[in-house]
Amino acid sequence: MRDPSFPKNECSISDDWTYKGMPVVYMENDYVRIGILVGRGGDIFEFTYKPRAVDFMLRLKKGIRNPNMDFSQLRDTPNQLEDYYYGGWQEALPNSPTFVYRGASLGQHGEVHLIPWKHSIVENDPEKVALKLWVRPLRVPLYLVKTLTLEKDSSSIRIEERLINESNTHLDTMWGHHIAFGLPFLKAGGYVETNATTFFPEPLMPDTRRFKPAGIQKWPMVKNIGGVAEDAGIIPPEEAEPYSELAYLSGFTGSANYTLWNQKRDLGFNVEWDPTIFSNLWYWQERYATQDAPWWGSAYAVGLELWTSRWTNDPEEAIKKNEWLKMKAGEEISTSLSAGVVEKQ
Repeated sequence: MRDPSFPKNECSISDDWTYKGMPVVYMENDYVRIGILVGRGGDIFEFTYKPRAVDFMLRLKKGIRNPNMDFSQLRDTPNQLEDYYYGGWQEALPNSPTFVYRGASLGQHGEVHLIPWKHSIVENDPEKVALKLWVRPLRVPLYLVKTLTLEKDSSSIRIEERLINESNTHLDTMWGHHIAFGLPFLKAGGYVETNATTFFPEPLMPDTRRFKPAGIQKWPMVKNIGGVAEDAGIIPPEEAEPYSELAYLSGFTGSANYTLWNQKRDLGFNVEWDPTIFSNLWYWQERYATQDAPWWGSAYAVGLELWTSRWTNDPEEAIKKNEWLKMKAGEEISTSLSAGVVEKQ
């Protein structure tokens, strides 16, 4: 909550913080407090709505760990993301599936989520604050830079991004925003509202899934595992039957958007973005169903993630079909998105 000395109706930004040896930046105003883990992935690990003391970001029981302090006996594994995953909002680049890309060994969800980002406070004014973050992956010659901006009368942030291919050859990438939500925000259930028009369940999900892998369907009424149509936007309460699910929403009309509402639909988290870059919204749900690694029956998570393409277990084939984002040598891609709180009075 707010420091008593915090000026009313003004913005504030500070990088005078660390967590477990990792630099942290806080941005805030009267409405929201946003924590950015610049020392590991540039994650948004906290997005608290002050009037109702609700942090929307998922936080699993294992908590946030410093990869330079806590590590397994076997560290050269492809699932480092799962080892250190605590929730929050990660940027994923340059891939999602684990594979070897043109000689570069890439782990799950790429490189940038576990390495430190550089940062600079580029605006610090009572009316508006802004934080610039930038990073270069270790194994693929990409440069990603983004600026987060918060204004004093807003409960949303704006994120402007540039992705640059710094090599002298083309590169194929998957780029994503891994945004996840959890308890207590969704304890009583929730609802996903979006202008997507199609829904495609991932065929390779386990039998503990919720929806039938029946190809592309019209959102939101889709077939459940029993073949009966139901509203896929409904998120059951925590005590409902466990399940694991991944599906892809697409076919956005105009600018893409979603709002994840609580059960009463009076408080929600809204994201708006450009679907010409992030064409797929991954709808991931892990609700106590996975009894083995990495969740051990204790994870409750709902992810609504922006991605440039669907997940695939055959990335080489997906690249051949031009399903991945292809960047020419020296090419730069710019995009922007906004994210924040909506409340119905």
